[in-house]
Amino acid sequence: MPSDSHNTTIDLQVIDYRDVERILNRDSNRYKILITRKHPRLIKSQNVYSIWISKLEHPQAVHPSQLYKIEHLALEQAQKGESDIILDALEYLMIEHGVIPVLRFVGKLRDMAILTNSNFYVSVSDGIDEKTKALVRRIVE
Repeated sequence: MPSDSHNTTIDLQVIDYRDVERILNRDSNRYKILITRKHPRLIKSQNVYSIWISKLEHPQAVHPSQLYKIEHLALEQAQKGESDIILDALEYLMIEHGVIPVLRFVGKLRDMAILTNSNFYVSVSDGIDEKTKALVRRIVE
């Protein structure tokens, strides 16, 4: 089997929502792409491109129904160089779209992270049942 000359280790994890800040502040030189419900003004970390998901009509907001736009923005940023992609809006997207479409979306983001040599993290809270968490882990890790 041919060996790959580019042996970059990619971190693919499901994390507790309380660990998002740790990931954002872990390496200030590494670019972060944060898909979140938090307004960009509330993000205090350096080198963070925030994709704010909101139903509010606002120039910085992406409507939750526009998964394709969220995906496009994340890919556009990830292509700039190896980064950390953090999905911190899983529950909200599941409420808006249902579990299966969001699991498909998570799978696409994971593949995008692999193609761009980026780390990928999905934060989860106690609001997601164990069966759904297991499915998310299966897709991500």
